[in-house]
Amino acid sequence: MRCAPLLALIVMSAALAGCVGNDETDIPEDVTPEIISEGDEPNDETPLPDCELNNSCSEPIIFPGCMDQEALNFDGNATEDDGSCEYEQQEPEPTHIPPCNTTASDGLNPTSNPTEWTEMQNGQWLAVDGLTDVSYASIDYDEESEIVVDHRLDWMCGYTYSVKIPPAYNSSYSYPIFLYLHGEVFDSVFFNNMLTNNFHMPEDDRYIIVRPSKLELDWDPKKVLDVLEDVKSNLNVDDDRVYLTGLSMGGRGTFIVAAALPDYFAAIMPLSPHHGPYSYLPLAEEVAHLPIWMSHGSADNTSSYEMAEQMAENLTELGANIIFETVVDGGHGGWFVIYIDSVAMEWMLSHVRDQ
Repeated sequence: MRCAPLLALIVMSAALAGCVGNDETDIPEDVTPEIISEGDEPNDETPLPDCELNNSCSEPIIFPGCMDQEALNFDGNATEDDGSCEYEQQEPEPTHIPPCNTTASDGLNPTSNPTEWTEMQNGQWLAVDGLTDVSYASIDYDEESEIVVDHRLDWMCGYTYSVKIPPAYNSSYSYPIFLYLHGEVFDSVFFNNMLTNNFHMPEDDRYIIVRPSKLELDWDPKKVLDVLEDVKSNLNVDDDRVYLTGLSMGGRGTFIVAAALPDYFAAIMPLSPHHGPYSYLPLAEEVAHLPIWMSHGSADNTSSYEMAEQMAENLTELGANIIFETVVDGGHGGWFVIYIDSVAMEWMLSHVRDQ
């Protein structure tokens, strides 16, 4: 009889154990916020999620700055930072600079070439790249930032250029200059070499050909000035017979440069001047005092013939000495024929500055 109570107790314990064992125990979900690795810190101004800390968010909440869940009050709202936590400061962005470290002179004052020319050979092209060491950009340096030389910023440096010295060059004689501005953003070297090598040149009036190369959209008058002054410092140049020509973007550049340097050239020859990114029509008054030889194809689908025609009309009304040739049904081209033409080129060479 003493075993009966003990036996009943054993049976009840087993029954209870069976009930418990049939149900799986629920494991509470880990709601600990994710650990933020270095460099992944959110911006301090990032707004809190729409669920507003009410535990309805499906993902753990990442709190801005050094605030964590311990900085919440019992209502689930963020408490005001008491300044006890330290915020990690962002690393300053590096300062990108062009690969030229000689600062250009202010305004339209000439900048000297920091490199001497190599030996010249008459009748040959000479490549001059010393001005590419000159920086024409104004950059604010942050003392805390890393300085990174970036060759994508080459366009902020001066022009490389080629100069063709006449055969039998004589340093005791002053030579005219023909400055040629190429089209497009970048220099098509083969095409432009072929073109300038075939410029008509009178036997009794040899001149120097200067051909700079740009990397930016428009031609920069300051950089062009420095090229011309560099040539003058190394060759005997007739200051009153400097001629400016260019095609397409170079034709537009001819107007831009001549307007900025109105007293520098004896005559200009803009061919098929490009119309964008802004109109060159407002420059008419700045160049109307110069002899101008223009040409444009009426079927040009690249540069606006209508704008060129309007420019010619405006210049005529301003009393300019201008020749405007329309190439009927002509497209964006025909420049080779013009540059080898003795009539067009000798018309240019017949003009002397201020006469």
